[in-house]
Amino acid sequence: MSELTAYHLPGRWGLASVSPFCLKLDAFLRMAGIPHRSVTAATPFAGPKKKAPWIEHDGRTIGDSAFIIAYLIERFGVDPDAALTPAQRGQAVAIQRLVEENLYWAMVYDRWVRDENWPILKGSVLGEIAAPVRGLIAPLARRGVKKQLAGHGMGLHSDADIQAIARRDLSALSAMLGDQDWFFGSEPTLADATVFSLLANIRYPAFTSPMQAMIEEYANLARHTDRFRARFYP
Repeated sequence: MSELTAYHLPGRWGLASVSPFCLKLDAFLRMAGIPHRSVTAATPFAGPKKKAPWIEHDGRTIGDSAFIIAYLIERFGVDPDAALTPAQRGQAVAIQRLVEENLYWAMVYDRWVRDENWPILKGSVLGEIAAPVRGLIAPLARRGVKKQLAGHGMGLHSDADIQAIARRDLSALSAMLGDQDWFFGSEPTLADATVFSLLANIRYPAFTSPMQAMIEEYANLARHTDRFRARFYP
């Protein structure tokens, strides 16, 4: 069996990656105990889907964190969700969609649209790109992300509406977690890694985001993020 190589965007602020999707894959690999080599990519464009993360293994190149994790579960026979009931697996999919298809875009808005965050983003998310090149492509990248936000629909809302959407999503996550340590019992599952990967990328970085205060308000989410980091990123 060939070595597994995982490509991810740079890490900052004590996080393995500034990308929630890259961080989710990294967290899964730690949870599953799968040996691998991590490689930092300055941009996602070398990946098969022009997005990060991606992996190379046994002559295959696979992109998209969800497809990568599904492949690794089958290939290595390690599944953090093995003990879940069918109903819990359905709930886990719903949590993933809430986090990755909606709340994620509120984070993207804060990072890429808020003017006070733009200098920080250029030096962090784009920080591995050589400075002369970064100066040329950064404005193009920002315009591209704004188009993606509009295409998704999040970018069509006002700042106040986006904050309200984020609060509803965080409130729902908080209600589902309740007073448990983890979303589905005594041990963390992929849902916990998914939630951690996004909330950590909101809570710990130096970006200005109204969601940082919201997470602190939902104290069980703040504790969950700290708990996951302490266990897998001591």
